[in-house]
Amino acid sequence: METSVSRYDFAPITGSETTDEGYLRVWCRAARTGTQLYRRADGSQVREYRPPEEVSNPDSLTTFGMKPATWGHPPVLLDSANTKQYQIGYSGSQVRYNDGFVEVALLITDQEAIEKIKRKDASEVSAGYKVDYDATPGITPEGEEYAGVQRNIRVNHIAIVPRGRAGPEVRLLMDRMDAADAVAFDPEALQPCSTASPVMATVKLDGLEIDLPAEAATAVQSFARDMERQLKAVTAEREEFATKLDALQSEFDSISYEKEAAESRVDALEERVTELEAGEPARMDQAEIDQLVAARIETLQRLAPAFDEEFKFDGIDDSSLYSQAFENLTGSAPREDADPAYIQGVVDGILSSREDGGDEVEEVEAAIEGEAEVHEDEADRADSTEGLRDALKGAGRGTASPVDAYRNRMADAWKRPLTATK
Repeated sequence: METSVSRYDFAPITGSETTDEGYLRVWCRAARTGTQLYRRADGSQVREYRPPEEVSNPDSLTTFGMKPATWGHPPVLLDSANTKQYQIGYSGSQVRYNDGFVEVALLITDQEAIEKIKRKDASEVSAGYKVDYDATPGITPEGEEYAGVQRNIRVNHIAIVPRGRAGPEVRLLMDRMDAADAVAFDPEALQPCSTASPVMATVKLDGLEIDLPAEAATAVQSFARDMERQLKAVTAEREEFATKLDALQSEFDSISYEKEAAESRVDALEERVTELEAGEPARMDQAEIDQLVAARIETLQRLAPAFDEEFKFDGIDDSSLYSQAFENLTGSAPREDADPAYIQGVVDGILSSREDGGDEVEEVEAAIEGEAEVHEDEADRADSTEGLRDALKGAGRGTASPVDAYRNRMADAWKRPLTATK
């Protein structure tokens, strides 16, 4: 529920200058946003809130311009019938809202008032105005509790007043009778009084209400608000720091994991290198290489008669060559369980028989038959000896000239580079 009431606020004069006519022009902050503490006629205190949107409302700002200036507040609101009785000047038409304050210039035309202002008998201004008072309690964005809200601010006059006991920025409104009454000031009685009892105000800190002089209460509340803002700033910084710390910890954990994985790979590689170094065969010297080459050439020369002239020996080891020579000479492959020494002996025997003219053919044949008797399978034994007999039929004959040519080529094979393919 809203009611129309009168209010008076205080603010310091911020500067002055004398005009050519002897008038005194002063600048002041005639009103501000935020909460104000008022004392009612019954002695109780009430905190009222003026939102920024109400103080800065153009309709409200317009009422600060071209209004009567008075020495102290008159006992009644001014109108055309009584203004000349109390007026000592007027406010200018230029009014502005700046950072929560209403700023306006006053032109003081009364000589006595000018002299009092220059003597510092009065150094503040107090706007008298009417508002629609909404008695709905709440909490400001800054965290201050209030009992009601002032709306539709309409200025009636701006008074020059002496320095109040509560300081230059916050003043208490002393209601004469009730919340709807204007405050009456006696211009002759508006002088500082050092023996007067201080105006008390109640401050709530951590749920505890403390009565302090109004000036101290204002300082305490201002300090509490500053501390609250600093606490919020520190809390925000701490949360931001915690977020950054979590991100750094996550990055550190990731790097640690990658480091461990890399160390594991390095250890595995070192183990592999050790294994390779342990299993790497010793490098052969030139003499050993020459010996291996000579042995290979001797083997190829020895086996050459058992192969066609176009056969490629490259990339085939000695054991495989002897097995192939056995098959070429006997007409059948050796048994899978045959001893390599047996295979080599048979091949060397056949080739020697051919070179000697056939004297050892019967001995080789007998040896083969004797070896075959060891096996139980008579069919396999007949097949293996029959092929050998057919191969020995030409033993003792002269070697054909193509074989001699092949031998000669193989004799010079060591001069050509060896390859791994046919």
